[in-house]
Formats: sequence, structure tokens, C-alpha cells
Amino acid sequence: MAVKPTPSATDRREQVGAPIATPTQVPISVSVADEFPQGIAGFAAKAMSLVTGLGITARRAIAAPKTLSYPREKYPISPRWRGPLVLRGVLGREGIDLIDAPSVDYNATIDTLHREQSLAPCVGNCPANVDARGQNYLMADGHHIAAYELVRDRNILPGVLGRICHHPCESVCRRLQYDEAVAIRPLHRMAYEAYQSDRPAIESFPLTQQANIAIIGSGPSGLAAAWDLMKLGYSVTAYEKDKTPGGALLTGVPAYRLPREVLASEIANIVEYGLDLRCGIEIGKDVPIDHLIGEYDAVLIAAGLQISRGLPIPGANAKGVRGALEFLSDVNRRQDADVKGKRVMVIGGGNVAVDVARCALRVGASEVRLACLEASNEMPCHPWEIEEGLDEGVIAMCGNGPEMVLEQDGLVVGMRLRECLSVFDASGRFNPVFADLFTDVDCDVVVFAIGQAPDLRDLVAGSDLVLTEQGLLPVDGSVLSTQQPGVFACGEVVTGPGSAIGSIASGHEAAISIHRFLAGQSLLADRVFRPVPTFPKYGQATLDGVESARRRVEMPLSAAGERSRDFRQVELGMTRLESLNESARCLRCQSQVCVGCTFCARTCPDFAITVERIDDPGHRMVTRYDLDLSKCCYCGLCAEQCPTDALVHTGQYELAFRSRELTISDIAEMRRDPGGTRATGCDALRAQERVEP
Repeated sequence: MAVKPTPSATDRREQVGAPIATPTQVPISVSVADEFPQGIAGFAAKAMSLVTGLGITARRAIAAPKTLSYPREKYPISPRWRGPLVLRGVLGREGIDLIDAPSVDYNATIDTLHREQSLAPCVGNCPANVDARGQNYLMADGHHIAAYELVRDRNILPGVLGRICHHPCESVCRRLQYDEAVAIRPLHRMAYEAYQSDRPAIESFPLTQQANIAIIGSGPSGLAAAWDLMKLGYSVTAYEKDKTPGGALLTGVPAYRLPREVLASEIANIVEYGLDLRCGIEIGKDVPIDHLIGEYDAVLIAAGLQISRGLPIPGANAKGVRGALEFLSDVNRRQDADVKGKRVMVIGGGNVAVDVARCALRVGASEVRLACLEASNEMPCHPWEIEEGLDEGVIAMCGNGPEMVLEQDGLVVGMRLRECLSVFDASGRFNPVFADLFTDVDCDVVVFAIGQAPDLRDLVAGSDLVLTEQGLLPVDGSVLSTQQPGVFACGEVVTGPGSAIGSIASGHEAAISIHRFLAGQSLLADRVFRPVPTFPKYGQATLDGVESARRRVEMPLSAAGERSRDFRQVELGMTRLESLNESARCLRCQSQVCVGCTFCARTCPDFAITVERIDDPGHRMVTRYDLDLSKCCYCGLCAEQCPTDALVHTGQYELAFRSRELTISDIAEMRRDPGGTRATGCDALRAQERVEP
């Protein structure tokens, strides 16, 4: 090998002239050749080179082998990486928070939960904000009595409402998105039955306030207000015009839906807590309302609705035309309404109309028809009510309005109906449009069930309370006060016809107003009213392939052919075991505690999640939660589907593990501290456990 240097810089300057600037590099041309000298010297050089190469090979051959180790490659992270997942809480380690705030602070608590997006839909959609989630949590662990007492603070009559409530809580239950809603209403009933079978000792609420309060009426709204006021330490006296308390629950709800002993027992419990209940006293007739206003520090009118509305059509005054409330009162008081062997026509499509029709069958009517303006799929009654009525033999004539009552010698002989084409106009206002097609139906009794109204003329007689031209009591709808200081009103006398749970909610608000009035506080200043959120409503989910363990407990019913002959209960209830299983179906929405519902695992497109739990009452817990990051595509569907908001993405971005085999996050890893930037990996936790003594 020979190296030939390039010309020197001096030589180059002589050839090309002086450079413009001093060069920083001087190029060197190198040429390599494998030529050896000629002759003996060249032969010796070649031999020496061969010996040198063989020596190097020999030394390498006998030397110990060396292994080159390259750095371990980090596990590649998907471009869809949203951060490692953690569980905020796990059933069995963390409990579900119960909503047990005092009545005066309850609205503020609900409002806070709503603003923090921690309000369960079933709680938020209930007019009284009953903690249905807490009820289900307690009952799944076998604490039925505690569940009853929790519900009673907001739904003053759980045993009653557990049979008759229209359960708006269930209409927004998130399980509807997956299979079927939790049976919240029947669980009220089961909690009541457990409470009655092992009722704890009752002590009256202590009287800590000097003021005393009178309540007119013993229906659901008056009882709810009385309960709240007694808990606040007030002395409360309720006046009921009938000899038996209960108001419309007693006179208007049929016994096949609400057994009388259930209503009586729950009212008796409230009396034991300190309510002074005086029956058989009609305010306005037996005792002037001015007497109450002068004797008590506050008066609450919770008288409900007393009269049925009629229609000004020909023949409306014929003998045999009756109002729904009068008819139901006769049925409930003496199990007879003078319709035995007669044909009955019921006008109306609401729940009261269906109750009238079903009661008419039970007291001996030979035929019962129900006519309403609405089409069958537009009837305002609850779907299950009309379905049960049709099963019992009620004949529905939907899409027909009353034209006139046919009479002969002053007696009802029939009803002329007119076909109704539409009930509401394009703007949604009630504006029926009729055709020229008429149908005459033979009947002996016509019952109008088209609405109810209050009758307060006798009640307010001789006082400063003034009714409107329509006979209504002017009331401030926000704070439920009247123009007479210290006199308040609540329930259907204010809201009009509605649900029992709606009346109960009105009673709670009235109690707050009365408490503020007696404490000398403003009825409005700094007052928090319950929020009215809107929750998504789900259609019927496809149940094909849904395992039986996920399905709702089916409520057994009495045979239609037998129950229509008497007033036996239609719904037979569920067993204690069924109540445990049904309450365990609750997803505990917005609780931030994983309940092992497995919906994250069912949603995961990559089958990266494994969840297991046990459901033994009192020992319910999530036993396993594994997330395999080697399968995860980081779509985030699991966190989006989590009904409890327990599964969340963290801000962590660094993984402490490096190999695919160490990417399983177990339940301990999923419960790690979400702070900081590093997800430790379950391998690190296990290594730490091995080191610790």
C-alpha cells in the first residue's frame, strides 16, 4: 500500500494563484494499492502478511465469545392513546354515598349533585328526588329496613307508592340502554314488607320549636309536609273530614291496586312519630278555618280535589250520569256502585277512567266500555293500566268523543259517540277535530272521567281567603303561599290533577316555606329550588340473547278472569330473593364506584377487559378487574359506557413497564393514585410485594 501526497499548498498557489480567503480544509488525495516489492523481498512481505492474518484468526478462535446487548425497545403506544385508565372506586372497598340531607337542605344537595354531574337519572327524574340508587344499594346488601327508612324521608309512603306510583324514575333508568329498567317501584313495596315484618321501635320526634301547625287534609301532600315539619321539631295537627285518613288514596285508588291495610299501617306509623291526626272534622263546616288561623302559627291547605268535571252536552243531567270521583268513592267505601247487571260507558282516557272501568267490572257491571278522543297509542293513561283492563274485559272505543247522552223518561239508555280525527292542532293545543260519523251505544250508566276540580267554597267561608271565578285558590306557585299571611297550600289543590309522588314533592316545598315563615326568613331569598334536569330516554332494547340473570324480575299477576270478579291484588309482589337479585341489577349510576356491571367489557371491541364480582348479600364486591394494554386500541368506549363514572382516563403519559408481557393492569393497578405522570404497571407492584418482608 502506497500513499501519494497531493501537491503542497505552495505548489497550488503557484498553479491557481493566491486564495481569496484562508482555506479551512486542505483536500488530500489518497490512493491505496496492494502491490508488493518485486523479488525475494516481495515474497517475504506476502508470507508475513499471511502469517499475521492467520495469527489474528487463531487468537479470535480461542478467545471467549462476546454477546452484544442492545437496549430493550419500548412498547409502542397507539396514536389514539388517551392516557392510562384508573378506577375511582371499587365495590367492596368503597361504599355508595346516600342522599340523606335534612329536608331544608335537600334541594341544595340535589342541585349540587346535578351541577357536578353526579346526580343519578332515577333520582333526578323523580319529582321528590327519592334516592332510588341508595335504596337499591342497601337492599342488594340485605338492608331492607334501612332502605325503607331512606326512601320514606322523601317518599313518605313507600308501601303505598310501591304499588301505585307511575315510576318516572324507571323511564330514565340507564339499564334501558342495555336490557330492562330496574324495578324501582316494586322494590319500594319489598322494603315496606320487610319493615312491617321486623319493624324497629318508634320514638316520637322531639318538640324543639314553640310554633304549632295545622294541616287540612291527610293525603300524600299533607303527610309529606307533616313529616318534614315534625322532624324540624314542630307540633303538627292534621284534620281529615272523613272518618278514615288517606284522602284521595283512600277514596280514589281502587283496593285491587292499594290494599287498605297498607295505607292504614303507613299512616299509623306517621302518627306514632308524633302527628296529631283528627278525623271526622270538616274544616269550614265543623270548624271554621278562621279558628285554625287564630289558633295555629301556620295553616297548610292540602285538601286535594273533591269534584269531577262534567260536559255540557245534551242529556248530561239524566239519571245514571255520574262523576268519576263519586263513582270511585262509592266503590271504595262500600264495594258497590249500583251498576250490578248494568251496561256502563266510561268517558275518558286517563288513569282515573281506566280505574272506573275496571272497578265497574268488579262491582257487577254486565258490560263496560271506555270511549276516549285519543287513538289507542295516544291514550294519556299508563300503558300497563289499559293493558290490564283489556285483559279483564274492558272494551275500548278509542278515537270517539261524546256527542250526547241518550235518555228516555229521564233515564240513560245510551251514548252517542262521534268519531274524532285528531285531538291536538299543529301547535300542540287541545283542539279536537271530529268527523260526521256517529255511533250509538246502548248503556245504562255513563261515568265522566275527564278531570277533577277543587271545591273550596265551604272551606274558606267566613275567612279573608278569596277564590277566583273558577273556584280556585290563588297561590304563589313557587313558595306555595296564599294572600293570607301564614296560610299555605300544596298538592293537587295547587297543581291540579297529577301523581301521588308529585303531590308529595309539593308537600316538601310547602314545609320549607312554612319553616322559613315561622323562622322569620324570606320565603325566596337564598332559597334553592330542586333542579328539573332532562335525561335521555331509551327505547326498548333488543332482548334477544340477553341472559336471564340480566333480565328484570317479572311481576306475577293474578289471573285476569279471576281478579276481575273481586278486589284481590293484581300485582302479587316478589320474593325476598328476587328483591336481592333485582336490586343488584342497579348500575349505581354516577356513584364513581365500579360495581362490576361488565358493560365496559361488553363494549370493548378488542376484548381487553375482564371483570368479575360476587353478589352475596352483605359481601358484594368486585373481585377482578384486568385491563390488557397489549390488546387495547385506546378507543375510550369503555370509559364512555361506564354508568358510574368510575372508569376514567388519567393525565398520566409514561409507562414504567417496557415489554408486552407486562402490560396487564390488575385491580390493584387500576386503583392506583391517578396523580403524577407515571403508570407503574402491575409488574412493579408485584415486584414491590416480593421485596417487602
